Amino acid sequence: MKKVYTIIIAAVMVSAGCKKNNNNEPSKQEELEPVNDPLLFGLTRVGDNYVPTEWQGKRRDTSIVSYKHKNLVVTGFYERSITTPNGVGKGIEYYGNEVTDGKGSRLCQFLEKSTPFSESAGRKLDPSYIEWSQGCTSYNGSTYIIAIGRMPGQRVNSYYYKIDGQTRKITSHPLAPTPNGNGYAWHCGTSKGLIVSKSLSPDTKKTFLEVFREDNWIQDYKLEVPGHIYIDVENLFAKDDNHLIAIVACKRAGTPITGLFYFTINLTDHTVKLYQAEMPEANFHINKGAFVNNTVYLPYYENGSNKCAYVTLKLDPNTGKLVTNKFDLPTKAGVPYGSATLIGTEGNNVYVAGEQGGLACYWRNDKLIDIENKETTSSVITAISVYD
Repeated sequence: MKKVYTIIIAAVMVSAGCKKNNNNEPSKQEELEPVNDPLLFGLTRVGDNYVPTEWQGKRRDTSIVSYKHKNLVVTGFYERSITTPNGVGKGIEYYGNEVTDGKGSRLCQFLEKSTPFSESAGRKLDPSYIEWSQGCTSYNGSTYIIAIGRMPGQRVNSYYYKIDGQTRKITSHPLAPTPNGNGYAWHCGTSKGLIVSKSLSPDTKKTFLEVFREDNWIQDYKLEVPGHIYIDVENLFAKDDNHLIAIVACKRAGTPITGLFYFTINLTDHTVKLYQAEMPEANFHINKGAFVNNTVYLPYYENGSNKCAYVTLKLDPNTGKLVTNKFDLPTKAGVPYGSATLIGTEGNNVYVAGEQGGLACYWRNDKLIDIENKETTSSVITAISVYD
């Protein structure tokens, strides 16, 4: 159910109108606030190769960094705070991988030059050391680049680089070892430290969510849904320092029908509660979502069709019930398939990134927005950032 976009280079893997309703969630009927074009990052196919690409408005850029590098892949970007004449604004820094002369690789930020995070953090790595990113997350203005690395023939190490939101200082921090070498699939920032997690599925009827705070194990939480199989954790959010929300999709046993479920996990008393979202009977996919103002936003699309939407989930603290809303998105006539894969919000506006017939696009509330896709047979968006 979860899409994973992977680039291979030199045998190195790089993983890279709104009217408020009674639930204080954006609806798609009118826009109450000014809207801006989101910044989109992804890949454009040129010939046999996929080229890192950025879109904003009608502008497409396939030469994101102006300087030349040998064996370099731009994986994504993260936001940073910058001081402007009008106050504090947002800026963008790119990161990715660069193969070293010693056949290793380094996670780098791309500013005026390519600078390894390890170098900025004062961490000396052997020339043959291979490291790559499993993604990034942010909390309170700081950015966390989740990394795994190894020496040839040795086990994988898990760690992260933190870019401080105020000082811009980069530091390196260990995470708990991962015996199976797969690293961590989910990460959330909290004031008590970074939460990282992965799932272990001993059979089709349940999964165990392994949760760590930094390099300290908290608990393995069993997630199961009666009458459903293939329990797949799609998103993990930190509601606060001690409470997590896990979004799970699974199949009703004996059918292709997908069920959507909302788990709350208490990291203090270790209680787990299950809530079912009211969804249409369909074979659908849920992708990378967002958690804003106690509301979960999820991109949605149905398998083998061109039905795209976004879904909001909010737990009502008074009734203890999960309130579910699904907003259908317009699609192109004659396009047999499409998908919605990323979501972002700003004020009352909801931005959903996806594709129509293999070409990247996005939706702003209830409007489908085409972006530049000339001279390419396919493109995909892997990161989205929206601004005031």
